Amino acid sequence: MKVRINAEKGFDRVCHDILRALLGPAEFVAPGFLSQADLDISITATSGRKLFAGATAVKGGSRDMECIKEDVLIAGEAHNQLKRMVKQAVYRSVLKVCGLKPLPYGILTGIRPTKIVHRLLDMGWDKETIREHLLKSYDMDEVKAEGLLKVALNNRKYILGPEEAEQTVSLYVGIPFCPTRCAYCSFPAYPVSKYAGMIAPFVVALKKEIAGIAGFLRAEGWQVQTIYLGGGTPTALEEKILSELLESLDKAIPFTTVREITLEAGRPDTLTREKLAVSRKLGVTRLSINPQSMNIRTLNNIGRLHTPEDIESAFKMARQAGFNNINMDIIIGLPGETAPDVENTLLKIEPLAPENLTVHTLAVKRASQIRENRERYELPEETEITKMLAITEEYTEKWGMHPYYLYRQKYMVGPTENRGYAVEGYDCIYNIQVIEERQTVIGLGAGAGSKFVNPADWTLTNLYNPKDPEAYINRVDELLEKKISRLEQVKNKYQAREGK
Repeated sequence: MKVRINAEKGFDRVCHDILRALLGPAEFVAPGFLSQADLDISITATSGRKLFAGATAVKGGSRDMECIKEDVLIAGEAHNQLKRMVKQAVYRSVLKVCGLKPLPYGILTGIRPTKIVHRLLDMGWDKETIREHLLKSYDMDEVKAEGLLKVALNNRKYILGPEEAEQTVSLYVGIPFCPTRCAYCSFPAYPVSKYAGMIAPFVVALKKEIAGIAGFLRAEGWQVQTIYLGGGTPTALEEKILSELLESLDKAIPFTTVREITLEAGRPDTLTREKLAVSRKLGVTRLSINPQSMNIRTLNNIGRLHTPEDIESAFKMARQAGFNNINMDIIIGLPGETAPDVENTLLKIEPLAPENLTVHTLAVKRASQIRENRERYELPEETEITKMLAITEEYTEKWGMHPYYLYRQKYMVGPTENRGYAVEGYDCIYNIQVIEERQTVIGLGAGAGSKFVNPADWTLTNLYNPKDPEAYINRVDELLEKKISRLEQVKNKYQAREGK
């Protein structure tokens, strides 16, 4: 659909994400463009003692105008409020002229919607006032608004204040190797068979980066709260190499001082008793074993080289190795699956009794095989996705789990979200910190991203390591320097603002 927006500079782009969410792929043509647009939108926005936003949408012979007038809610943030009002007016007018049904999340298109709730809680807003704000100012439906509140209140106890955030960080260690690449995957995942010769020099470079960051943190008195080893699949490394890497990490940052250490063991075909034993012995506290589905037809379809029985065996081995905190990931919306398939997955997981269940909704990302070969994969309809999500909520409630973190992604197959569930006392703190963005997270290894958070105002900057292992190896000294420089900048900015 061709969409033409007439608005003051800046207010047109505010609406692009919500229009794509409503209309699907859309082509935005410039005002005055000679070719005919399918949908014309005119926007008016003014600020003063009151804020005003208006939008008129015209499609064929249908026309609708929506106006919103509000007092300034938060001092100093009138412009952001006005942008939200513009988005809301456009959303409402387009719904009407196009005959569309409302989106469950309303005008919220961001990845981290719980951040809105935490910000309002910081300002002293009570639960009911926040709920009304989500309904009226973001046009969310009641179920999603209540769910958002529930997650934020559940993880609130882990949200850091400025003083704590200035003194602690979390680490992400990216191991970019996998047995094979799954059809849905867009992460750095280089097949071990093809890149075997790259593993040893990669680990040498990674150890160097770990030691450099650890030395800086130690000198500055910063505490590491959590460590997450992901990728890729870290357990795709041979036992000896994995053991040496964990020992090196423990030497640089003693595991006894770290509250939570997660090892991503997503592929059961990479796990052995020896790898599990050495990981547990060296101090890994949390393990992630990820079936994605417990239906063999689906596993074959998405390129997973294991069976449901392999998952069960790996899980039992992990228990025998002493792991009492295990997460399992599943994906709803996988090609060819239906709601009964998701229920079958949960029925097979149920006797294993994991402490965590992470429920992802399939996101068809650009770098994935599903996106590149879309015609080969039959994806579920939105109504089926909704049924799948409801089934996961029913089962996690039955298992005594609560939702503790939530995030959304672009290109999801339905207007839903990803949720992490846990039994009491087993929330993954790293997941909360990386989603709520109240703590600096330092990414080490190929493809790892770092977020440097300034606790004075919660602004952040990002820095990414190259995905390609060879590029990472060649640039590790430069990357280490850049990270240390960013950490120094964050600390200096905070201390200057606080007068320290």
